[in-house]
Formats: sequence, C-alpha cells, structure tokens
Amino acid sequence: MYGVKRGIKSPGEFGFMDMSGLALAGSAGIIAAIIADYQQKGEAAALFKINEWVVQFGALAGFTEIPLWMVVLGLTVVGAGSVFYFQPITRQGAFAQGFGLLAVLLTMTPPNLASGIEGMNDNLPGLSPAAAREAAMEPRIVRASYVQDDARLVLVQDPEEAAKYDVHLRIVFPEGIRGDISTMMRRGAIRGRLHNEQTDETFNLFRTTEGATIRREGNTLLFHIGVPARADAARLWVRVECVGYAIEEQSATASLDDVLEWTVEMRPSNIPLAVQRFGKSYWY
Repeated sequence: MYGVKRGIKSPGEFGFMDMSGLALAGSAGIIAAIIADYQQKGEAAALFKINEWVVQFGALAGFTEIPLWMVVLGLTVVGAGSVFYFQPITRQGAFAQGFGLLAVLLTMTPPNLASGIEGMNDNLPGLSPAAAREAAMEPRIVRASYVQDDARLVLVQDPEEAAKYDVHLRIVFPEGIRGDISTMMRRGAIRGRLHNEQTDETFNLFRTTEGATIRREGNTLLFHIGVPARADAARLWVRVECVGYAIEEQSATASLDDVLEWTVEMRPSNIPLAVQRFGKSYWY
C-alpha cells in the first residue's frame, strides 16, 4: 500500500516524494508499453511512425534531426505528467494508467509499414529491353505498354502505373553476412528501406514485388529496383541495418535518363542494433 504503515493516503496527504514515486511509476508504465510494442511488431512498431510524425512537426520549427531516444524521452515525460491529471493514489495504479495511456496511443498509431520494392518491367511484348525502357520513359508521368495489332505495335498508356527510376543497388558487407538472410529478416537482424524524397514514398528493401530482384554474391547483396517516379529526377535515400555493422544511411540522385549505379559499404561495429537505433532519426 502507499504510505508508511498507514494504507492508502488521501490526495491531500501526498508530498513531494509521493508525487515523484507516482510519476516514476507512470513513466515505468509508458516504458513497459513501448518495449511490448517494439518486441511484438519489430520494424513495424508504432514508435518509428511516431518518430516520423515528430520529425515532420519539428521541421516546421527547423528541427529535423530528432533521434528515437528523444521520442522515448518525450513519451516518458507524458507518462510522468499524466499522474497530475488522472491522480492515481497508488504506484500500481500509476503504472497501469501510464501503460494504458500509451497502449491507447500506440493502438491509434498506424503500423510503420513500407511497400515492397518493384522491378522495371522492361520486357514489354515485341520490344527489346532497351527500347521498352525508352518507351516507358517517354510519357514521363504515365507508364507505356504495347500490344500487338495486325503486325504493328500500338501504344497503350496506363495512368495508374508510373514511370520508374532504374536503380542498381549494391550493399557490401566487408566482414560477411552473419547467417541466412531470411532468418535474419524474421529476427530483425537485417533491415533496409529506400525512400523517394520527391514522392514521399518508402519501400522495404527486403520485400519484393513485380519483378524486383535480390541476389547475394559473397559478401554483397545486389538489388535491381524500379522506383516509381513523378519527375525527371529525384533524391533517393537508403537506410540499411545489419547485426555486426553500423547503421548506414545515404542519399543519391536518380534520373529517368540514366541507370543509378549505387554502392553502399557497411562499416563494422560492435554496438548492438537496439542501441544504435535510439541514436537514429527515423523520418522514413
């Protein structure tokens, strides 16, 4: 019970130490909810989506580098401050109130999911890959496809499919990849995202759709990706996380007129990924 050999104190009897204890219990409830969400959802945890929202809001004030630890600290402060509003009278109640408060917030936050990477779909009927790519870029905003009609090719424009930047991404792991890629993905030991700054779209490097390819050659992963485009050029960002390496984040400019040959070399590190993530700003 709260208090010293007296059972539960009435609200008017709480002093500074009592309120501090309640605030710490509320904060502990918040942290417990964060850990539960992170353990259950991994890469899709709502905490990363909240970080993205905080960065977008902070950009209005000129602050864009807001690491994950600041978000956790802010949520913890909210948990500590909430005891003054809900006024629990036991530490158990304060803990449950903090846990429940964040559980509701996390439930309302959409999961931090990303689309699978796409291929170029160059093999249009009747055309060589080079000619198909050139035809696909011509409309710029719409994707071109061709059908056979009495021995001639007829252009059919599909407004729902955008032209794509052709990206050849090489991720080099100097000290090798520690395990099977599929197993590492399930355990959260390797993650990767690609972001189109111009369209604000984010893609999961380890989910493939529509002809995208991933190959492993020794210590290197090779990706052939088609990134949907709405302009002649755009800045792309890539973030790669892998056990035994430092989290790497780089950017490059892609163009519809050229293939983007992009090499990312990972740097070995003994710092656990969980610790590294708290120092990163997850804005995509």
